[in-house]
Amino acid sequence: MVFHRTFITCLLTFSSLFSARAAAPSPKAATDLICHTNHASECYPRIFQPTENFQTVHDDQNLPPGLHVRMNLATGVKEARLNIPEPDEDLASSSLTIIDDSDVLGYNEGEEGIETSPISAQQGASRQQPFIPPQHDIAESTLFSDSASELKNHVSQDNQNLLPALENLEDLSHSYHWGLSLAKDSQLTHKLFQLLLPSNHYLEVRSLATLVLGTAMHNNQAALTVALTHFYNDEWSEGPLEAVILALLHEQSPFLLNRMMFLLSSLCQDTTQLKAFLDAGGVELLIGIFDAESMAENDRHKLRKKVTHFVLDHLMPAETDNTSDNDTIEESDMDAEWTMIHLQRLSENRQPPEKQP
Repeated sequence: MVFHRTFITCLLTFSSLFSARAAAPSPKAATDLICHTNHASECYPRIFQPTENFQTVHDDQNLPPGLHVRMNLATGVKEARLNIPEPDEDLASSSLTIIDDSDVLGYNEGEEGIETSPISAQQGASRQQPFIPPQHDIAESTLFSDSASELKNHVSQDNQNLLPALENLEDLSHSYHWGLSLAKDSQLTHKLFQLLLPSNHYLEVRSLATLVLGTAMHNNQAALTVALTHFYNDEWSEGPLEAVILALLHEQSPFLLNRMMFLLSSLCQDTTQLKAFLDAGGVELLIGIFDAESMAENDRHKLRKKVTHFVLDHLMPAETDNTSDNDTIEESDMDAEWTMIHLQRLSENRQPPEKQP
């Protein structure tokens, strides 16, 4: 009887402990799901779960450190996978975005359950090694190589058949890697420069070559810097900036002028190029474009937008708040008047406001 009672007591005690543990809140799991609909099949983990293959990364997912992350140019979405070395990768021509900061998971230093300790520079460097570049999409690499070769080896006077190659390069140059690859190729850069000159009578080819160069250097400081090293030397005394100035002086096509303004803005990210443009009477050129009456109203409106944004991006003092709504800037008549007044003042002073570093 005593044994039976003792057995029952132990059984109840074990049951109570099991129930209490089951009722206690569990720690936040790494597989918490994000669900935007009521369909379970559309849910996905809060923390990205990498595999050996590229998978889509949702905007509200957290990325673990050390992944191979890329932008898929075909779909326009971000993808990631485990950082797996490829035996045949070209180490010299590849680049990789590696997330190596635990903050991407939302962890704060000293948070409970996360061990934190100071890391020396040497330890930090060892954590970054070995640096494993990605394997670039073979189709992209082939497309870039073939298109670049077609331009560089083209000797015919008929440049119109270069349009497909130019379109391919323009599409690829939105990528930091391919924009930089294009800029590093001096022969390719020189060929694009030649195609945007007035001696090329095909307007579409000129405008597309202009767009390719502008796209490769836009928000890509490394590409801009290396591209400029191919000019202003014993062999090439002039560069794209002089071609842009020539076009702003003589071109009548609003379509080409819009793209020349885009290339100008990309070039003037370099302070030396901006100074050269202003010293060459750039402000007066912008006033002439902004105040042109010979264009159709819609064309003039588009070109004025380009000029206004150039002024905001390159000629305004650093302390000026340029974060106002772009839609308001583009549509307001007051902003057109403001742009003209500012350009006229710059023309009178001959010196643009200095931006603080």
